[in-house]
Amino acid sequence: MKRAVAAIGVVIAALVVLGWTEAPRAAGVERLVEATVVVEIDSAAGVVRRPPQAIRLPLHWDVEFQGASGRATVTVPFRIEGDAPFPSRGLLVERLGAAYEIALNGEPLVAAGDLSGGDRFFAKRPVHLVLPARLLHPGDNTLIFRLRADAGYRAGLSPPFVGPAAEIDALAGHHVFWRVGIPIATSVFSLFVGGFCLLLWWQQRDGLYFWAGAGEMLWAATVTDAVIEHAPLPWPWWGFVLIVLRAAWAWSLYAIGEQVFGRRPAIERRAMAVVQWGVLPIALAIGFLQSTRPLLVWYAVNFPLWFFVIARLARIAWREANAERLLVGSAILMVVVATLRDAVAARISVAAYAESAFAKYLAPMVGLALLWIVAKRFRVARQTVLDLNASLTDRLNQQEAELVATFAQLSEVERARAILAERQRILRDMHDGVGSHLATAVRQLEGGEASRGDVASSLRDSLTQLKLSIDAMGLPPGDVNALLANLRFRLEPRIAKAGLVLRWDVDALPAWTPRSIGADEAMRHLQFLLMEAISNVLQHAGATTLNLEARPVGEAGAAIEICVVDDGRGPGKATEVLPRSLRERAQAIGACLAVEAITSDGRGTRVRLALSSGTGLEAEPGSRGASRGPLG
Repeated sequence: MKRAVAAIGVVIAALVVLGWTEAPRAAGVERLVEATVVVEIDSAAGVVRRPPQAIRLPLHWDVEFQGASGRATVTVPFRIEGDAPFPSRGLLVERLGAAYEIALNGEPLVAAGDLSGGDRFFAKRPVHLVLPARLLHPGDNTLIFRLRADAGYRAGLSPPFVGPAAEIDALAGHHVFWRVGIPIATSVFSLFVGGFCLLLWWQQRDGLYFWAGAGEMLWAATVTDAVIEHAPLPWPWWGFVLIVLRAAWAWSLYAIGEQVFGRRPAIERRAMAVVQWGVLPIALAIGFLQSTRPLLVWYAVNFPLWFFVIARLARIAWREANAERLLVGSAILMVVVATLRDAVAARISVAAYAESAFAKYLAPMVGLALLWIVAKRFRVARQTVLDLNASLTDRLNQQEAELVATFAQLSEVERARAILAERQRILRDMHDGVGSHLATAVRQLEGGEASRGDVASSLRDSLTQLKLSIDAMGLPPGDVNALLANLRFRLEPRIAKAGLVLRWDVDALPAWTPRSIGADEAMRHLQFLLMEAISNVLQHAGATTLNLEARPVGEAGAAIEICVVDDGRGPGKATEVLPRSLRERAQAIGACLAVEAITSDGRGTRVRLALSSGTGLEAEPGSRGASRGPLG
């Protein structure tokens, strides 16, 4: 905050010093102040011509002739020492107007505007001429200025400068810079700040941006009048427009202060509104009375009110200081003081006639303060976004670490569950397969009635079941043809030894994709179901032929049907619930398991397995069917 205040203080000091400092005059440059004036004043009774009068320049028409319009002829003598030919000489007039004609020793030099008042020309720029050497006389010479003076438009004549052309050129460059260049620059700057603030207001609807944009646009329009010499409207209407623009700008300045310092008291706001918008009847009174005294009355009310408001704002800034209040409050104070000085120079002081208005140099301080506020807000918003991003990054990193830890825990739990499930599967396979055959062998030995061949057969079944369980671990997932081929390889010797004829009718089968469980586990369940069906034929059917059939079925051959068929005794007439282990395995793989007799007299058995794959045949898990015995 200190650096911002110091920087703006340096800029203000530089502008004030440069604005108050006159351009250095070299030796030989003469400032002409002695003159004779003849005045013609327009009135309701006609033109009043006053006799010639000796005066000291400057001539300030609005101070000398309040509210009147007319014409003036000013004769300014000067001397040239020496003999012809004379060195090149120049003429510089800082301010004159409104319209003018300039003559040297009776010979016209330049003219601008209509002296009768028939146009909208109002001189604003310094007049810089090179005096023709042929028109200069040794000794006494005379410059004649014929002026049109419009009431209230700061008409008159500043002391002219006469001297060597090079020195006059340098002096003219200084005055043109401050009278023309700086106002154009401040107008462009105000347009830029105003457009930028209005764009921000359009996006954010912040009252500060609206009043800042409106105020800068109004000030740009007001300052532009300092350099345009052809007004959009005739006088005095253009003067009324300028007064209203300045009042609207003053209200926007008050609104900016209200946005920065907080809501102002209602009585203060009403007073400021009445004074600023009271300029409308003041303008009408000026036109009706043909006098600028109503404007002086308005000044007498307006400026004390402004200093009262500034004092209250300063009190708030002292109690609750921040950079925004200090900058905006200082800018408002400087602009009001400069405007008061300009009002005195324009309406009261004759000596300050040639001086430029100070407000146009200091008003950009308000724009600079507003740009500083905008930059500060954007900097704070950017830092807030950066902090928010950093906070979100930290939270995301923390959540990521928590998710990694949770995932590790879940992975560990999943591995433990997988190990437990594998153990349970192995135990179930051992119980349903190897364990069942070993238990049968133990019962045969304990009963004492089984032959050694029967016991050996039970043990061979147990060994075969163990080999099949091991083989199932290496089968390709979903390859039912490979499973059936492995089953044939392991059981065909036993089937042949049992005296059965094996008929193999297996087509090329599609890859089997179970719905509910993994392919590896499903292959083991399917192998167990087929092993039980074949073992049942070998042990209980008393058959001579064993048929194993497998073919694709369903839409597009996506499902598989496997049948184990024998010509033995058949399942009998009683329908029993399938063993629990078989029903659970069939349900696990989503298969439909059915046991039925082949012939009408109950002989022969068909064990049918329908396997669904993808959108193939829908199986009904846990199907009920008839059984001739334990089926394994």
